[in-house]
Amino acid sequence: MSIDHEKAVAAGHAWLDARGFNLQAVLDCASFPDALAQAWHDCGIIAAPEERLVLLGMAGPGLWQWIRSQNRTGGELFDFASEEATAQVCEQFWGAAQPRLLYPGSIPIPLQQLGRWAGWASPSPLGLDISPDYGPWFAYRAAFLVDAPLAFTKIHPGGTLTPCAGCVSQPCVRACPAGAVHASRPFKVNPCLTQRLADTAGCGVSCASRLACPVGAAWRYSDEQLHYHGQRSLASLARWAQSQTD
Repeated sequence: MSIDHEKAVAAGHAWLDARGFNLQAVLDCASFPDALAQAWHDCGIIAAPEERLVLLGMAGPGLWQWIRSQNRTGGELFDFASEEATAQVCEQFWGAAQPRLLYPGSIPIPLQQLGRWAGWASPSPLGLDISPDYGPWFAYRAAFLVDAPLAFTKIHPGGTLTPCAGCVSQPCVRACPAGAVHASRPFKVNPCLTQRLADTAGCGVSCASRLACPVGAAWRYSDEQLHYHGQRSLASLARWAQSQTD
């Protein structure tokens, strides 16, 4: 790779970071561990030898702030911003005009497994993954294959240690009114969903256990962002619940 291209690649990463995509990993599909390789195979995706898998995420409120600065409204704001950023960074910086966008999309790629392997996060009692730096305040925003000479992210075989292991007070457990969160047992999905549908103004749009988690508190989403995510999630849950009764 030439010096000029190295600078362009670095500029692309910086460009993404400035828009709030402050979690970035470049992964080698051929190096996946067995469980991840199987999950990837089950999706029916075949990556060419020269393709890199790029995983983008947001930690904290940065991406929301950038979206709001663009005065965009309606629709899937985060999906639109992610799709747009994917196309632009590949074309403007990485010399690849047509990346293969996998997420957002209909392919159920193993995002959590990819994120754990990349070292972003580990499982938590909340039913969602937790970052040792950002706590529960991060999300996966894009995954795409691109034919560009990007340096692979260094993978640590030991994975990411969960910050939950040293949490003595367990505020997330005590904060859940549905009893869905347990420190030593799997997250109970059904009690959580029932509580959310029954308390649409509370648990329906904002998880008390997530808010109670002390890890990464400085990266907590704003109330406006929490409301946006919560309302869309609750609407999807309500549609699913209705489909079960039809």
